[in-house]
Amino acid sequence: MLDVSRRIDAAKWSRPHWAIFASTSIGYLMWGVIGSLAYLFYPSVNAVWFLVAPVIGQLAGDLGLSYLSDRRLGRKAAFYLTMMLYGVGSLIIVITTALISSAPYYPYLVAFGIVLAEIGVEGEVPVSLSYQAETMPLRERERILVLTPNFDNVGAALAALVGFVVYGAVGSHYVELQVLGYFAFALTLIAFVIRYLVPESARWLAHSGRVEEAKKIVSGLEASEQGASKPLNKSSSLTGRFLFLLLIGVSQYLTYGLMAYVVADYYFSGNTVNFVVLVANLAAAITGFIIPLFITRVSMRKYGFGVFVGGALSMLPILYTLNLLGSSMVLFYLFLAVNMAFSEMAWSVRTVLEPLLMPTKLRAFMVGLIRLGPILGYTASLYLTSTLSVRQFVEYNLALWAVGALATLYWLLRGYDVQGVSLEDTAGETLTLQTSVNTSEKREA
Repeated sequence: MLDVSRRIDAAKWSRPHWAIFASTSIGYLMWGVIGSLAYLFYPSVNAVWFLVAPVIGQLAGDLGLSYLSDRRLGRKAAFYLTMMLYGVGSLIIVITTALISSAPYYPYLVAFGIVLAEIGVEGEVPVSLSYQAETMPLRERERILVLTPNFDNVGAALAALVGFVVYGAVGSHYVELQVLGYFAFALTLIAFVIRYLVPESARWLAHSGRVEEAKKIVSGLEASEQGASKPLNKSSSLTGRFLFLLLIGVSQYLTYGLMAYVVADYYFSGNTVNFVVLVANLAAAITGFIIPLFITRVSMRKYGFGVFVGGALSMLPILYTLNLLGSSMVLFYLFLAVNMAFSEMAWSVRTVLEPLLMPTKLRAFMVGLIRLGPILGYTASLYLTSTLSVRQFVEYNLALWAVGALATLYWLLRGYDVQGVSLEDTAGETLTLQTSVNTSEKREA
């Protein structure tokens, strides 16, 4: 198993890596599109339950599909299951909008389609992060773990742009939803073709006892001269790592969702809803393309702490200029963009550390379990913030950023950096694997 891991870490970038990059990127793009549908269509329903309903799909996907991926399906087969779910969900949205949009039960059918699609796209997130962490060469690993999830922002920005243009042209959220449903289904078909080309995770195969299959996959990888991993001299318990990731997950997930989507639905109307979502996700997407340029050269501990402190500070101009924001949308968009830039940097801390700090046998499930706290917290926040004033809404976001800052301070003092360190070391698996190898050798002797 250790030999398989070393081959992956030391590999040169090649065709399989391009296929993995394209496959996971389009999955995140789908996530951004599907994840935006409920918010963009909310003005036509105007009921908080419509924003909460997708949470059912998110929870089922994060826990159910991630567990199946770890224990039975592997990474590649799990992708086909997720694609089937969001493909069918997209079709339900398109067909119901085209045929029965005037029926009283129509919002419930749309919600069902969105929930089904959410099971797929949300369940794909922990699987995809695990797959990338397990298959990428060491020198590119952190870049890919930041770059590909950024396509979630790209997808959300595209969905908002399509919504802005369509609603501006026809003034109908129904037509807007139907166009986005077609767009999502087309992306699903493209994903099916691309994912035929990707290999299974050799690390997952090795940890599942299918070592010969794993060796066959890595045998075609050409070694790079820069593939040696750095030693790791610190450790942290699995419980400590999990709680740290849970806290920064709650902080980042809630602050992003509330400022990128909920603020638009609760405090704006008409096509301004689409434009607020567009500005927020465009700012995040641009930042997400910049971060990979430096992410391998910084300490993740220091970077994480600085990002969450910066995110908290970025809320202060919004808080102290609320009386001006009502009359100056330009000022609001500027402050929103800055805040979303910090949110994206906080997201990059999560996408790097979540898969790298969790063990391979339960990696996807543990990442999904980490996401459980943020999702439940976000659900409660949807109801809580629906009754808050604008000032209280901003103060609530500031408090959430402070939670992340405290958690990253803990990791700054007690944690360790992961750049250039083998996945087995960052996940605390090396000792276990080495013990397994030694035991096997003694038995053979």
